[in-house]
Amino acid sequence: MPITAPLSSKLALISAQGFAFRESRQPDYRVEWHTHDCAMLLWPRLGRLKSAWMAPGHDSDRAPGLANSRAARLVRGSAVLLPVCAAHLTVSDSGRQQHGELYLPPDSLRECRHFGALRLDGATIAMLDALLAPTLTTASAALLVRAIVAQVLSSRPLALPPAPVSIGSRMVQCYMRALEYEAALPAVEAVACELGVTTRQLQRAAQEEFGASPVSIRRRLLAAHARALLSEGHSLARVSERLGFATSGHLSRLLRTAGEQTREPTVRQRA
Repeated sequence: MPITAPLSSKLALISAQGFAFRESRQPDYRVEWHTHDCAMLLWPRLGRLKSAWMAPGHDSDRAPGLANSRAARLVRGSAVLLPVCAAHLTVSDSGRQQHGELYLPPDSLRECRHFGALRLDGATIAMLDALLAPTLTTASAALLVRAIVAQVLSSRPLALPPAPVSIGSRMVQCYMRALEYEAALPAVEAVACELGVTTRQLQRAAQEEFGASPVSIRRRLLAAHARALLSEGHSLARVSERLGFATSGHLSRLLRTAGEQTREPTVRQRA
């Protein structure tokens, strides 16, 4: 599924001081795929955030898509560090949330060895909290930002699940990411194209690994996600709307027909 990531320019914000930062307390926070013309550090202070981004080194000749993105659930003590023009998406994983974003010049992280999800130490967390203090002076903020950048460059990567190996598992992961971020489920042909295989190869891999066609797996994953939303207390009408169904009746029919399927596919991880 190709990702559309418009540019959200921040160069004007960082031109005066060489950095800029903001804080968000918006409930049910959600920002769709976009890029910045600068580097960015994003960190939660309260609640949980789901973040997805394109891994550095992605082949620029292909349209970026969910299958080759990385994702993490962030809580206090973790962060995402992204280079210039990295496509990313951020969604609140809880009703209440509070997070900060620090924007840096494109060349400020030339010595960085790891982009993506990071584990922050106590000193970095304390400095990031101080950076968002309402009484902080401009001079103090500049000193803090330099110290934060130096500390972040030595931060350890946050452990993420290994990427699935098999074609079938990668197909399932592509569908699951689309569901997780409430994007439209891609067609089988689009998934095959993104995974670099033919539709026939994808069909054969799904049959061998899960004993079902990609279309059947797609429907079962969609039904399982709908049931999860319903179990959280959302109404059938609300779930239908969120998942893009024309009417609640269409979702009800999917749940009935998929309810007979008992073998749900799971993503196999590298041993």
